[in-house]
Amino acid sequence: MSADEVAHLFAHDRGRIRIGIWIATAAAPLLAFYVAAISHQIRRISGTDSPLATAQLIAGSCLILEFIFPQMVWQTAAYRSERSAETIQTLNDLAWLPFVGVVGTAIVQMAIIAIVVLQDRRAEPLLPRWSAYLSIWAAFGVASGSLVVFTHSGPVAWNGLIAWYLLCVSFFVWMVAMTWLMLRASHSFEMAEASEAERLVRSIPT
Repeated sequence: MSADEVAHLFAHDRGRIRIGIWIATAAAPLLAFYVAAISHQIRRISGTDSPLATAQLIAGSCLILEFIFPQMVWQTAAYRSERSAETIQTLNDLAWLPFVGVVGTAIVQMAIIAIVVLQDRRAEPLLPRWSAYLSIWAAFGVASGSLVVFTHSGPVAWNGLIAWYLLCVSFFVWMVAMTWLMLRASHSFEMAEASEAERLVRSIPT
């Protein structure tokens, strides 16, 4: 899109853009619960003092900011409709490039999960082995987003088949799968603790 087309988009859909980004910005911090849940499961596998859990927590915290900051740049572009078309286009680029292109923190999270799962030597791992390979696949999928800085159009542009759609599908599948696995792991861990507590109670002589 040309600068004039981008400026027209922000002028024509200004209200919807501002409301939509406001909702997205308010929702982004909810990722903190997801990141904390992953760290909790990592500590259950690797120990309470696991540096991998801390590294995942830091990477996940950065991921939240990587959603919020571009969204506020879009809000800035829509804030004053009298700005020049070139300024609106610059702000739009400044939002889209990091929103799609900054993928390193997500890759770190996925790599950490893969390492932790593969290191779990218990007979019944807290997270199944296939979740490690899913995380590796997702890491390669979201890595495609980093290519947006090289071209304006085509499959690796910000809205291209590889950089956008592969990234979104990989991240979505990973989020849904890991959410389900973490809920299942929490339930199984709690059931195991309850069974152990019941066994100890029964072993106490009356």
